[in-house]
Amino acid sequence: MASNNIHGGSKRHSKADSKELHSDSTQPSAKKSKYGDSFAKQRPEKEDVNSKEHINDPLFWGPYLSERQWGTVREDNSPDGNCWDYLSHYDATKQAYHWGEDGLLGVCDKFGMLCASLALWNKKDPILKERLFGLTGKEGNHGEDVKELYYYLDNTPRHTYMQALYRYPQSEFPYEKLINHGRSFHEPEFEIFDTGIFDSNYWDINIEYAKPAAHTLICRVTVTNQSKEQAKVDVIPQFFFRNTWSKPNPNKIDNPPLFQLVSGDGVDAIYDMGIFRINFNYGTNVTLNKLLFTENNAETNDMDILESDTDTSRSHSLSTDTFISERLEDKRHVKDAFHRYIIYDDSNAVNPKQNGTKCCAWMTIDLPGKAKTCVYWQIFPADCVGERSVIRLDEVFTFQKAKANEFYHKVIPKNATNEEINICRQAVAGLLWSKQLYILNMEVKNKELRNRHLINYFRTLHGKKKIGWNHLSCHDILLVPDKWEFPWFASWDLAFHSVQFARIDMSFAKEQILLLLSDRYMHPNGQIPGCEFDFGDPNPPIIVWAVWKMFTMEGKKDIPYLKTCFNRLIFTFQWWHKLDLMNTHLFGHGFMGLDNISLVDRTSLPHGMTNIKQADCTGWMGLFSLTMLQIALELCKQDSSYTDMAIKFLKHFLHIAKSINRPVTEGGLWDEEDKFFYDVAYFQEPHSTPIRLRSWTGIIPLFACCSVDLKFCPLVKMFLLKCDKGFSPFVCKLGENEFFLTLVSYTKLKMILKTVFSDDEFLSPYGVRSLSKAYQDNPLIFDIAEVPVTVTYLPGESNSDMFGGNSNWRGPIWLPMNYMLIECLEKYADLDKVFTVPLSIHYPTGSSTKSTFFTITHDLCRRLLKIFLPDSLGARPVHGEVEKYVLDPDWKPLVLFYEYFHAESGRGCGASHQTGWSALVLELVYKLHNMQQPLTESFVSDLFPKPPQPNLYRLQPHQSFLHH
Repeated sequence: MASNNIHGGSKRHSKADSKELHSDSTQPSAKKSKYGDSFAKQRPEKEDVNSKEHINDPLFWGPYLSERQWGTVREDNSPDGNCWDYLSHYDATKQAYHWGEDGLLGVCDKFGMLCASLALWNKKDPILKERLFGLTGKEGNHGEDVKELYYYLDNTPRHTYMQALYRYPQSEFPYEKLINHGRSFHEPEFEIFDTGIFDSNYWDINIEYAKPAAHTLICRVTVTNQSKEQAKVDVIPQFFFRNTWSKPNPNKIDNPPLFQLVSGDGVDAIYDMGIFRINFNYGTNVTLNKLLFTENNAETNDMDILESDTDTSRSHSLSTDTFISERLEDKRHVKDAFHRYIIYDDSNAVNPKQNGTKCCAWMTIDLPGKAKTCVYWQIFPADCVGERSVIRLDEVFTFQKAKANEFYHKVIPKNATNEEINICRQAVAGLLWSKQLYILNMEVKNKELRNRHLINYFRTLHGKKKIGWNHLSCHDILLVPDKWEFPWFASWDLAFHSVQFARIDMSFAKEQILLLLSDRYMHPNGQIPGCEFDFGDPNPPIIVWAVWKMFTMEGKKDIPYLKTCFNRLIFTFQWWHKLDLMNTHLFGHGFMGLDNISLVDRTSLPHGMTNIKQADCTGWMGLFSLTMLQIALELCKQDSSYTDMAIKFLKHFLHIAKSINRPVTEGGLWDEEDKFFYDVAYFQEPHSTPIRLRSWTGIIPLFACCSVDLKFCPLVKMFLLKCDKGFSPFVCKLGENEFFLTLVSYTKLKMILKTVFSDDEFLSPYGVRSLSKAYQDNPLIFDIAEVPVTVTYLPGESNSDMFGGNSNWRGPIWLPMNYMLIECLEKYADLDKVFTVPLSIHYPTGSSTKSTFFTITHDLCRRLLKIFLPDSLGARPVHGEVEKYVLDPDWKPLVLFYEYFHAESGRGCGASHQTGWSALVLELVYKLHNMQQPLTESFVSDLFPKPPQPNLYRLQPHQSFLHH
């Protein structure tokens, strides 16, 4: 081990500065109460005055580190947008990223500058296991897919306690076998269980984080030998600064941050936020081999260094020759140094000066069979005192775990079963772990691409999509759908995420919505960005639904928030209506988030087809109009000037209702023969034809319904009472001032539900299918330019590569759509007010008994929850036929939340950690147990309570309504 002199070899800071800034906090003179919040009196002269405020933010440390930065659009500089091939999993070991960082179940500060993650080595792999491996879109027979076993087990809104489990094989990880699976679209995916690698002999790596104070984070890695034989594994906690110094960008810094050794088991991290001490501790059977240092730089050739640094060198006190010589020497110390040093014994790979922008603690664990031990690290301001006792560190975790239990006791319905509690807790944990720092400046990115590919690049379709979003500037903590498969935001996913997140942290949920509506995200024309693959792709406009849902969940008290969102959403509404050039009040703008649900790619129509009027898009716009009406009516209670806006959106809604309900033979979307809504295709010749494919597209129009109270808007009430008789099927008077508005008349509702709740069509044991099962034996055949196109019911993965092949809307169960259907059925129950007995229908279709809408919603909740709950044999349908989840007690409690689910078996399909919207199971448990009370701030107090907020809006007393 090298000397503990903290100044040796560092040229980034003078020795005088270092003596003042890096006094050893373990000395008595620096003694301070453990995990204290205050700094020492002597601080760096150049310290940012805001750094103290930042590091005392309860959310300063969090799980914001991505699990995949490689293969993303952000890091792609290819001319054709082939991001998977441009930067591969293997390249990620060597290539410095431009727009972020990634790691294995890691954490970082809220600016993504100082990052920490885990690396492992089983003594057999050709590379360290420092990031999750998965197949690219071309390698997977059903698109991209992570091929690792990891589970999010716990988390709290302030990240005071976090827990995750990673399973690591003791034999060589089967990279090649997973890639070269040889399976076609028509075969199941080749999963890691199929390799036999987990039949026996693997490591359980249980990672926990505890935050005893805002600026302090402790990590405990519990390693368990899940074999009968003695085995060794290297555990390598890594720390690295995000590379902000190698490539040109507006925030490029001249002097990179620095890690430097301060003791045999301690490192100082020096950067803009201050100076942090990192200490390492460990239990029995652990050997600390060495602390290693390198630079978080990409591999470059000598000429690159000479060309890029000759000008820079002139500003240094060293001569040009000396400077270049040192840089050529440091060239060996790059991002993949720890791979080369630990695995290939390359002693020159790491920096002998024991400093750099990346460091690690290389530890070896030697354990008997079934034994376990722990490795710890802690990071805290350098003028505080760390805890040296492993026993005391364990006590911190025990305390924070108890606080997490206390928090979830308030959040999860009290009458939920133990299994429901287990599912809800893991679902929320996944939602919280899915926070990610997302950084992208499209103006800078486009300059990069222009310099590389010249102006002709932006004349291509691929380039035009990018230049149109030059205003986009993201540098925020966002909820992403899946930190490996979808490590970027998607607007309609985020709407569902925020509604669920409101259960646990309303403030953060609101911030997510406001970000999408801000000028940094929303296009100047009012469009909300889709996702990074194509920001211009229209997503379902359900942000407005999320705004209203969260407002009501909180007790209808945050009027300023509601007003801000409403004013911004007006721009979005106008953008949508500009797309309706013929003013038909029918809409059709691409895949609308439903990928391959249609028989053609609706974002790129085949030759001869000029347009498609979509039932789903029109239904979403009906919901958009109706929800804007609800918000305007709420704002009218305090400001009557919103009456005009209420009438405007009411008119829009009624016109959409009238248009969509016209028969397809008269320019509408209703098929009188099948009693269902269909998309209608328009061709160059003056004719159109319905696409008679029964899917979610024909069910979505049901979502646009609600009751409205017009007590404070007499002009709106007068308009409804005197409106055209053609609108009467969509308006029902419930009471003196209460009306029920619906895009679909009650008569048509019953007809559609007869199809939806048929076991032979949509109703599955696990919810409502995305495509009718009728097409299993009788596929739909549709001729386009005399070329037949066939659509077959597919209960699981897709059998084509449309939209990458990893997403399928032709049969499986999708939780967000089922949740929206349940919500709308609850609203239709308001019609009970005008009938002597509650409304009821045959459920399932063809049964001898009738059920009320509330009874049906509860049954749908049970069917969906059945996907995750163990059956009589102890098997969870979500895990398919993997026996380990049934027979092994270490596997039984674990739950994964997939993108979608096999309609006949309940098996999880698609992305395995898309907790983003599959965490809706929490909402299903609430509905099942009738826990619909407004949220309170006490739900999200956690360990760091926020200051009390002023009561911005006083609720009006409840009004009773006379039954019609």
